[in-house]
Amino acid sequence: MTVAATHVPSSVGAPEMSRRFRKSRLRAALVLTLGVLAVEAVGGIVSGSLALLADAAHMFTDVAALTLAYAGMALSDRAPTRRHTFGLARAEVLAAFVNAQLLLVASIGILIEAWRRYHAAAPVQTGLMLWVAALGLAANLAAIGLLRGARGESINMRAAYLEVMTDALGSVAVLVGGVVMARTGYWRLDALISAGLALFILPRGVAILRSATHILLEGAPENIDIPALRSEIMDVPGVQAIHDLHFWTLTSGLHSASIHIRAAASCPRGEVLVAVQRILKLRAGVDHATIQIELDEEASCASSPSHA
Repeated sequence: MTVAATHVPSSVGAPEMSRRFRKSRLRAALVLTLGVLAVEAVGGIVSGSLALLADAAHMFTDVAALTLAYAGMALSDRAPTRRHTFGLARAEVLAAFVNAQLLLVASIGILIEAWRRYHAAAPVQTGLMLWVAALGLAANLAAIGLLRGARGESINMRAAYLEVMTDALGSVAVLVGGVVMARTGYWRLDALISAGLALFILPRGVAILRSATHILLEGAPENIDIPALRSEIMDVPGVQAIHDLHFWTLTSGLHSASIHIRAAASCPRGEVLVAVQRILKLRAGVDHATIQIELDEEASCASSPSHA
């Protein structure tokens, strides 16, 4: 039989430059968000605005998301070791998993406090509230500009970007609410805005949690059409059967695969190997594949109900 592992690098320089670019942008966004978090927390306490404190709480999850994203990228850059033969590339996914849980916990806490405040509304210093909310919005817009270009490169960057984006929308809601309360004195609006922010955060946290969990549980990448791919491999000249076909994601954008192929004895192993490698790379974006080719008369591993 023939067992081959293939890794098809796209470009060495470009990905490395992209990662350095993302890390520098993450650092800048983290410092900016951390400063505004302190201002919003103090402003929320002094003004008595729960909406502002809710925005500060979300800003805290922004800080957590950006910190985890940066730490995840730093860990994933480490070279493989004897204990971690894949390196720590999955640290980015683990960071997104933790961040999503922080989002959900923060949202539930805000909802509970909003319920309490709604039934015991108190006046809010809307002037201070508006100035602090405007500062938070400006910081969010700056962070969005820093992270926009990298949001599609990993689940962790997407999580951080969504955090900042939803917080920007929250700052807008706080600004509008502050203006309305200043004009009408309807202080319960503060609690309603807080609850709305929490409800806005919840589904995004769930979506990130589901994506990260899918990767951590070795789920097949959602963008790979496995039946179509299996059919295309079966069309390769000499391929008789396929079993143990597995796909998983090591970290965002980095897919792996393993496959056992029974080939005709008259077919050169090398030709089958190259053809299957090409299909996995072009059709599934698999960067690392382990392919075992068994000729008809020497097949040593048969399919079973537990095999894909």
